[in-house]
This record gives sequence, structure tokens and C-alpha cells, in this order.
Amino acid sequence: MPDFAVPTLPMRDPTETRAFYEKLGFICAHESEPPDSFLFMMRNGLQVQFFCVPGIDGSLTDHTCYFYVDDLDATYAAFKDANVGKLMPIELKPWGVPEFVLMDINGNMLRIGCPRMEM
Repeated sequence: MPDFAVPTLPMRDPTETRAFYEKLGFICAHESEPPDSFLFMMRNGLQVQFFCVPGIDGSLTDHTCYFYVDDLDATYAAFKDANVGKLMPIELKPWGVPEFVLMDINGNMLRIGCPRMEM
């Protein structure tokens, strides 16, 4: 198996977080009940885990993660159709990677991009 990382982000409420990510096309691979509430969500090759922080302020952006996807346009369209969170348009970054940003209900910033394959 190749090396890989799984971001672990804070969430206020497991039920709301699960519903938010399911609208984006993620499935729940694992969920733990209180007092150790925990979610493991997957969408295609994307994986993200959440731990419970009931007092987190969803209007602040203290946490972020980056997802690389093969089809940025299709992922953007799916996320736009879900109509959840704050979605920003695709833009080409100065370092040559097209990406977009989605802010989730917990204040987590998800940066989604398509890796530049040529060097």
C-alpha cells in the first residue's frame, strides 16, 4: 500500500457534520457515539475524519486540509449542486495548480485541487 495521510478535523455536531458531507457525496465509513464522537467519511479516494469539539466556532477558519482530485471540474460541479457551505470558484493559483475552496459548517477550510503532473 502506498503512503497516505488522512486529515482529522474538528466538528461541533456529528449528525450535522455527517449530513453535510453526505450531501457532498461522502459516505460514512465509521461513526462512534458519545462520549468519544468520531466520524470517518469517504468519497472516492478522499478520506477525512472528524473528532468532536462541541464549542468550536464554525465561523472561524482555524483548520484546513487539501484534497487532490483527478477531475476538478466534476468535483466542483458536484459540490456546487450540493449547495452546502461556502463554495469559492475554481482559480489557477500562482504555483500553477487550479483549485477551489469549500468552507464547511465547522469552519474547516477544504482546498480541492488538481495536481500539476508536468514538471
